[in-house]
Amino acid sequence: MQHTNTKNAQIIINILAKILKEEREKQNKSQRILADEFEIQKSLISRLENSKNEPKIISLWTICEALNIKLSDLIKKLEKELPENFSLIDN
Repeated sequence: MQHTNTKNAQIIINILAKILKEEREKQNKSQRILADEFEIQKSLISRLENSKNEPKIISLWTICEALNIKLSDLIKKLEKELPENFSLIDN
């Protein structure tokens, strides 16, 4: 999927990556342990945490379940960290 504002889309991807990594580290779990416990590909976790993939909703949902957080809470954390007046749409 192509965004009209890829710079701002990358901001979202970077913040999501940071939050996912922080949540995983709060639980003192490596990517490998999290992947093995929940049968998630380690490469998926790595790509998301390193901003290499534009995350799909299903991937985010799966990782959130593994981290025992709600997807909606992840989105709330994301929104709090976005710059003021952030938008993907250029006006």
